[in-house]
Amino acid sequence: MSVRSHRGQSAADAFPLLVAGLVAAVATVGATIFAISPLLPDIAASFGVAPAQAGRLIGIYGLSMAIVAPTVGLLARRLPRARVIVGGLVLFALVWLLAGATRRFETLLGLTLLAGAATGAVIPATYAYAGDLSSFAHRSQVMGRVVSGWSIAIVLVVPVMAIASQAIGWQAAFAALAVAALLAALALGFAPRPPAAAGEETTQLPVGPSLRRVLSHRATLYLLAVNGIDMGAFYAVYAFLGNEIRRVNDWGAAPVGFAIAGYGAGLLAVTLNGRLIDRAGKARSAIAALAALGLLLSGLPWLVGTSALLVPAIVAWGCAQGVFFTAITSLATEQIPELRGVVTAMLSGATYLGVTLFSPLAVLLYERAGFAAVGALAGLASIAAAALLAWPGAQVAAVERR
Repeated sequence: MSVRSHRGQSAADAFPLLVAGLVAAVATVGATIFAISPLLPDIAASFGVAPAQAGRLIGIYGLSMAIVAPTVGLLARRLPRARVIVGGLVLFALVWLLAGATRRFETLLGLTLLAGAATGAVIPATYAYAGDLSSFAHRSQVMGRVVSGWSIAIVLVVPVMAIASQAIGWQAAFAALAVAALLAALALGFAPRPPAAAGEETTQLPVGPSLRRVLSHRATLYLLAVNGIDMGAFYAVYAFLGNEIRRVNDWGAAPVGFAIAGYGAGLLAVTLNGRLIDRAGKARSAIAALAALGLLLSGLPWLVGTSALLVPAIVAWGCAQGVFFTAITSLATEQIPELRGVVTAMLSGATYLGVTLFSPLAVLLYERAGFAAVGALAGLASIAAAALLAWPGAQVAAVERR
């Protein structure tokens, strides 16, 4: 059910501090996995491990989210979503403050596991809350605002963290991220919000029947599978992009951070114009974006040494991924409206299950065959995901005709 103020405004417009808090929540927790890539050589050097071994941090983070997101979605259905988001942000901040003090890589892996758990609570609750604030017809516009937090993470947070890492160390950069998470928690804690958006699930089904209903819903299963494939392909390339740019061009962390910020610029341009996705059709937009990603991800490794082509390609990558992510999330929130929180939690779980499954293969390909092989894997996976989403039997587009 959408929430509207007494003047007919959407709650997203009527409660700007609430929306800003949701955007900040996504930006802070979302920055982690993006920041690890350009900082990977620095993190590896501080613990005396190889960059490929340090890349396990991304797999650990993804595994934790893949387990925690659907679990929290099922068990916390009757908690106000704002409370889940604030609690997750506080845990996230404490974890990264502790990470700055550790001297053992194994301990860092364990803390990264906890950070992934916190993110697994925050992200799906945030998406579900955004779904509560809008009707399906205009959901891409509202969802785009919240998803723009990922853009902010890449355009602003990641470059700042890269500069801080180069100047004062990666530990201080993550400590600053922890402070930002605490500020986002404060904003959400004190933000006025509409009573009808308290975040309660309208269904009273127990956990077992709720899970069975989601897992027996064909369109939802297809969306989960496609999202997992797309995000696994995305992180397979992104995990090693920063290290590859630094290796080929002999750059430091800061220039790489700014180059990768081009992805955030493309993502931001799309997510702030989500109404165009509403007009074009969410399913159609997602399929076209996946086809474009197939070409971009397979070609990106060949452009690493040519900055004049690399940066525009990264921007285009951000645009295509922004279209896909906004469209797929909007579609997911409407498949089973009364279980919106559970579905978005499982969508996040699918994201990081995809990361977890793709990461070992990406590491193996990167070590044995190079970055081009990783790009080829990601490109083929994206094309396969487009075909899966376009298959009529998926019945994904039916929600747009209701």
